Amino acid sequence: MGSVLGQTALLTLTGLRSLAHRRIAALVTVISVTTVVGVLVSLLAIREGTNVFQPGSAGADEAVVLSRGASSSIESALSREEFTAIAQAPGVEKGADGRPDAYALAIVPVDALRRDGRRGTVNLMGFTVGWQRVDGGVKVLAGRLYRPALRELIVSEPLRKMYQGLDIGDHITLRGTQWTVVGVFTSSDALADGALCADAETVMSAFGRNTFSQADVRLASPAAFKVFADSLERNPAVAVEVKTLAQQFEQNFGSLRRFLTFISYFIGCVMASGAVCGALNSLYASVDSRQREIATLRAVGFNALPIIASVLIESTLLVLPGAILGTLVAWGLFNGNAIDTDSVVFKLRVTPHLLAVSVWWALAIGLIGGSLPALRAARRPVASALRAS
Repeated sequence: MGSVLGQTALLTLTGLRSLAHRRIAALVTVISVTTVVGVLVSLLAIREGTNVFQPGSAGADEAVVLSRGASSSIESALSREEFTAIAQAPGVEKGADGRPDAYALAIVPVDALRRDGRRGTVNLMGFTVGWQRVDGGVKVLAGRLYRPALRELIVSEPLRKMYQGLDIGDHITLRGTQWTVVGVFTSSDALADGALCADAETVMSAFGRNTFSQADVRLASPAAFKVFADSLERNPAVAVEVKTLAQQFEQNFGSLRRFLTFISYFIGCVMASGAVCGALNSLYASVDSRQREIATLRAVGFNALPIIASVLIESTLLVLPGAILGTLVAWGLFNGNAIDTDSVVFKLRVTPHLLAVSVWWALAIGLIGGSLPALRAARRPVASALRAS
């Protein structure tokens, strides 16, 4: 075994020393892999950003209530009486003051002007008292929280960067009346973190509504969900559907995540084929330039296995810098950038997980690209190689 390892090391070092004579072909391989990995990681960063809507990221003790038959919050309509019944249902956690950990929200799509001058749509969300208690991640970054009964709103940090007129102190016109931006916030609530937020009663009054879009509650424990849901289903005074937050995320965003994953890997595979060609070109050049050397080594007793291993190691070492460079380029250009799609805002995320994916992707390119040249070098008859060189 020591002999095989020694032969492999010697052949690998010899091949790496010859890279200076093949620097153009080697550079093409590195650039090809960098491009493939950069595109792949950029696309996967979109999917990674949607993980804030992944069922696993939802609290196991959180539940969402919509009106019966509604497929989304926009279609749902809950009366004040229904919200009271929801908040008082068994299984809902109560604070030290005895008040239930529940809130209702009214969602109204409104027009806004992007920084680049294009029109867009954002959600204005009106919250009842209890939002900050259930969603403990609400944090005002600048300014202050809105005050009830006043046409004041706070804006999420991503929206403030993407749209005009959403800085603190700005006034925006909604339904013929002016609203004042009084704060910038961030939230652990993935939906609220891409919205304008205000007092629920003020929003409903301004837009002529008398129903909420949905209700959110924190349960006493994950096991309390069945008790909570069954009590509402048996209550003839309400007509609602109850879901865990995880179920709501899967219903609304599961298809989007799966589509982005398919597109990311499909485009990555198409581009990877070009990178494989670049690796083949470089490694075939390596083998051809070393025909006499490899033939001589085989004539003096070198085995085929070290030759194959050395070519594969060289291909691996060529693609790894491309994987790291591609990930760094994607991180520098896209990490943290916000995307607004159909009034849903999330941030692109280049994570350590994507670095691992890029390294495995590059290794696959290197092994596929190096396999044919490696087999050719190992199988070619010694006499034939000596004559050709």
